[in-house]
Amino acid sequence: MTLPATLREAVVAALLLAGLTGLIAPATAVPKPKPAAPTAPPAPACAFHAQRDAQGQVVLHFTLRNDGPQALQLLRWNSPFEGGWFGRFVRVRAGAEELPFQGAMRKRGEPSARDYLLLPAGQALQATLTLNDAFTLPAARPLTIQAGWRWHDVMTSGTPPRPRSAHQGLDQDCSEVTLAP
Repeated sequence: MTLPATLREAVVAALLLAGLTGLIAPATAVPKPKPAAPTAPPAPACAFHAQRDAQGQVVLHFTLRNDGPQALQLLRWNSPFEGGWFGRFVRVRAGAEELPFQGAMRKRGEPSARDYLLLPAGQALQATLTLNDAFTLPAARPLTIQAGWRWHDVMTSGTPPRPRSAHQGLDQDCSEVTLAP
């Protein structure tokens, strides 16, 4: 079946007009790729050890090292790098019994620039805390201490702080140690 010339010309004109106005995608159109989601920076390397001092206190020594190519700004809340026991960042067991955390817990508003810890690329930072300040430790029993926390915000560019709605968190594993009585 062939269309009359005037009808054929009308159909061709309509198709051309539709293609020009975007109703029909041209055959050579290639979909635009979606931008890649930003990748989180790797967690800093973390190590810690524990020892008993002369008074019987258990002292924890944490070392955090940035082996990445960029400086990191870490929101230090609830980590040993906050300067005290303001959140639980270690779990302590005496045998099979997990000991309850007795340190302070803080309710937080928006962070300030002072709440962030700058860890330059290739550098390390250290923190020391006394475990007895946040746990009642049994006498003469071995202790197993597991350290790990969540950095509530990690920045590799820009100036802190940023609002909670823009935070990009990162889990930090810092291993486990056993301390003899």
